[in-house]
Amino acid sequence: MEETGERKAVGEGSGLEFKLHPLVIINISDHFTRCSLNVTSGGRVIGCLLGEQKGRVIHITNTFEMNFKKDTEDQSLDKEYLAAKKEQYKTVFPNLEVMGWYSTGDKIQESDMQTHKTISEINESPVFLLLDPKMSDERRDLPIMIYETELHVIERFPSQIFVQAKYTVDSLEAERIAVDQVARIVPSGKSSSTEQLSSHMTGMQNAVKMLRSRIAVILDTVKQMRDGKIACDQELLREISSLVRRLPVGTKKIKDTLNTEYNDTLMMAYLSFMTKGNAALHEIVSKINATYDTKVAHHRRNF
Repeated sequence: MEETGERKAVGEGSGLEFKLHPLVIINISDHFTRCSLNVTSGGRVIGCLLGEQKGRVIHITNTFEMNFKKDTEDQSLDKEYLAAKKEQYKTVFPNLEVMGWYSTGDKIQESDMQTHKTISEINESPVFLLLDPKMSDERRDLPIMIYETELHVIERFPSQIFVQAKYTVDSLEAERIAVDQVARIVPSGKSSSTEQLSSHMTGMQNAVKMLRSRIAVILDTVKQMRDGKIACDQELLREISSLVRRLPVGTKKIKDTLNTEYNDTLMMAYLSFMTKGNAALHEIVSKINATYDTKVAHHRRNF
């Protein structure tokens, strides 16, 4: 269906408003990056788009990866894997529906319409998101295209073609905070978050060492003035006294604050351990129930 790609700009679309969320872009980029070392040149990745529709507005908020069938010459989707993943996500995110699918590449390929028809069995009007992973210095907008399908008569035969749709990038406050945090953890030029944490802790250590050395200089100066080794500087002593009085060290207020923060830290650690323990216990109980149900079903068949 290469002709489909040539006719993708024809039509007016459905009039729906598409809002693309940052997590979708991050997931697709991560999917392609992980698979880029294991596929041949020009290899593509595919996945499902999840979201929800509110009136004429469709929010595309999440994705999950899909597989092609193995041991087949044509690239057809693994419908059983798709159905299983859909049910898993529906359990965790009951409000999200399959809105369409995504792939990578610089243009629409012949097999895309067949994949689109497969997704149409889940959603009668799916959308197709195409991300171009190639970098271009001249390009200023996102390398992402969203397509809908329209029924057109081509050479006296009705055929579905892809029609490019407009979209906007939208994000909630929580998503903006998460994206900003990711950018801070792994900045440009750093290979991993471990290096960033190590750099931050090294900076903190150097700052503490510098503060300690300066306090040692002040303390040594005061001791020499007390022992008469150097002349007393009343102005310097007044500044030191003013600085010491501003510090809450040794007061009941600072001790209570430190104890509160320490207890809060211990409480968070205990809650974390309890949560992990409950999760492990829940997993064990689920396995026991599954094993028990299997044995009961087998026993009933024997009788």
